[in-house]
Amino acid sequence: MLSLFKNLRKIKTPVVYTDQRVQVKKRLENELAAGRHVVLLYLDIMRLSDIELKFGYMAAGRILQHMDQALLVACRHSLTPPTRLIAIQKLWADDYAVYLSFEQHYTDALVHQICITLKHEVEKVLNRKITHSHISNIEVHIGYAKIEGLDLAKDMYSSVKLASQMAKCGFMSEEFRQMQEFRRIMEQEDIHTVIQPIVSLKTGIPLGWETLVRGPENSHFHSPGRLFSFAQKTGASFQLESLCRRYAIKRLEQLRPSEKLFINLDARSIDDPFLLRGRVFKLMEQYQLNPHNIVFEITERHAIKNFASFRAIIQAYRKKGYLIAVDDAGAGYSSLEAIAEIYPDYIKLDMALIRNIDSDAVKQALVETFVQFADKVKCRIIGEGIETESELETLVKLGVDYGQGFLLGRPSRDSAPITEQAINKLRQLQEERSMNLFEEPSGKIGDIIRSTVCVSQDTLVREVHHIFERNAKIDSIVVLEDRAPRGLIMRFQLYKILGGQYGIALYYEKPVSQLMNHSPLIVDRRENIELVAKTAMERQSFHLYDVIIITEKDKYVGVVTVQSLLDMLAKAKLEIAAVSNPLTGLPGNVRIDREIAARLGKRDDFTVIYADLDKFKWFNDQFGFELGDEIIRRTAQMLGTAIRVSGGKHCFLGHIGGDDFIMITPPDYVDEIVSYIRQRFYDYFQDVAEEEKDVGAILSISMAGIRCVPGVYKSSGQVAEKAARVKKEAKKITGISYAEDMKLCHQAYT
Repeated sequence: MLSLFKNLRKIKTPVVYTDQRVQVKKRLENELAAGRHVVLLYLDIMRLSDIELKFGYMAAGRILQHMDQALLVACRHSLTPPTRLIAIQKLWADDYAVYLSFEQHYTDALVHQICITLKHEVEKVLNRKITHSHISNIEVHIGYAKIEGLDLAKDMYSSVKLASQMAKCGFMSEEFRQMQEFRRIMEQEDIHTVIQPIVSLKTGIPLGWETLVRGPENSHFHSPGRLFSFAQKTGASFQLESLCRRYAIKRLEQLRPSEKLFINLDARSIDDPFLLRGRVFKLMEQYQLNPHNIVFEITERHAIKNFASFRAIIQAYRKKGYLIAVDDAGAGYSSLEAIAEIYPDYIKLDMALIRNIDSDAVKQALVETFVQFADKVKCRIIGEGIETESELETLVKLGVDYGQGFLLGRPSRDSAPITEQAINKLRQLQEERSMNLFEEPSGKIGDIIRSTVCVSQDTLVREVHHIFERNAKIDSIVVLEDRAPRGLIMRFQLYKILGGQYGIALYYEKPVSQLMNHSPLIVDRRENIELVAKTAMERQSFHLYDVIIITEKDKYVGVVTVQSLLDMLAKAKLEIAAVSNPLTGLPGNVRIDREIAARLGKRDDFTVIYADLDKFKWFNDQFGFELGDEIIRRTAQMLGTAIRVSGGKHCFLGHIGGDDFIMITPPDYVDEIVSYIRQRFYDYFQDVAEEEKDVGAILSISMAGIRCVPGVYKSSGQVAEKAARVKKEAKKITGISYAEDMKLCHQAYT
């Protein structure tokens, strides 16, 4: 063996020993400096360890000796200009590296053909040399990788690793072709991002957009699952993740100041310098955004190994102002552990929890638990994978804040609008939620406004800071343009940003528009206090205690603090409770009179339905007051549902007392309300009937309809008097009955 290499040295062969890697590196540097392209070919002998086990160490050693010579002979026979052989390096055991260079840019097809030819030549020479009678048909693996030359020592190592992976796949295999395609994608950065909306399930307005990566169209790697799986297999995960994040950040230019960009962040590559250094902040400044517009989703492809260091990195992101979400919650224990450790701003429920949740009581209970937990720790829930209206409706009823899925919007290259189907469904659910059946308006927000300092958008952050320093009682500053509110600065938020490591250096001499909240809560002074309070409490936790800006005709008139808003609401609640029925919680006589008087005063066209249970006194005496109270509560529930099912807009339900109720509704809804009561009345008392109490033979309901056409009635007393007379007519009919004053036509339902 030694004599062979001595002879090769004499004729200046390009063979280099493993302890002469410095010499190889120098040759490569010279080639790259001359502007030539360098490629590494990796070869190893297939199943050499098996040969050693079967035929002994000496037989394997002889094969290695022959391989040294076979590789050199094969290179001389198969490599022709313009391909140039730089060096042959024995790496270790049966692993070899062959370095080639090309004057012009080479193609994969050319290198592929060189590999096929070289593999064939090596195997031909090697098998001709083997004399052991039982060893036959020795084969070699071969693979290749380009050497970029940016960091040559690192490139030499990574190229060997990549080429060896390619070789192990099998040169003619499908996996090898996929390896080639994946390498091309990474070299040419041939990926693109699509965005999918994350929508408020209360308003239908996008909270923001999640960026999702896609490979080339019509390729094996178009699916992100295949792309990331192959990257993990080949050790290119961080490279791919970093590339995806850089492409995702480009989406900032499409973002509105009120929207957020959700970017996936693998737990293993969370300390990406690209995200923690100045380049991203310069982009945000360019697009008039701030770190609160970016939410990093900690994905669960890999479990977090060291939570202590992980928390420290998360804290660094938070100091910069970024928000954090935990993805795939509910998919495994690791996601729950991540929630407990990092206190995310958003929790994204895995689509496995959302799928068919409308018909799965266990999933509903789990999601309800997440909602309650999120409420306690002041974060928001996002349900992923919503595909049906039933799933959407269930999530809304469970109190989930935001949703994502094909029903709301599919991933697309542009920020496509929310689907019409989803908008219609959310609007329907919103109308049902906004029906104020049991409570009357609790006042206008304009009743409790106060003033604060206002500045223009070009006011420097330094000046705003001085205003806060000089005025200890001021906690908010409104940013105006021509008296119209454009943003908001809260004291504690400004101090938090300036107190960060680079806060003053980055922002102190910048205009306040760089730091302000571009999407504060702005409402008209005539808005109902309760509705404003609900909207205010739905804001993200960071802005939960921001003041609410009040306008009149879109011009600034003042602000309202959350504390004063809640105080006013609590006072209104106490007043409402004082005039509500204690058994059902429905508005009592005082509020019923006010409602009728208000509608008469506005000259509305409406119908009052006076409902009264038949034989209830006898039922109450026979079976006791406790069961009687239960019947009253269920009747209230049935009437409320009847109003909701009918459409329920502008309806009112009140409890006069005992078994007497009042429904006030636009005339168009009357038939549906009465029809629902007729069909479902006994269903509400079915379990009572099963306890050997024949409710069907005892209870029924009589309803009297009074059409209040504008100008006919002048007071609520006149309406009540007419309702009492019509109810007597309805009582004459057996079973569930409805009589209307306009024609006094009777319709009985049995």
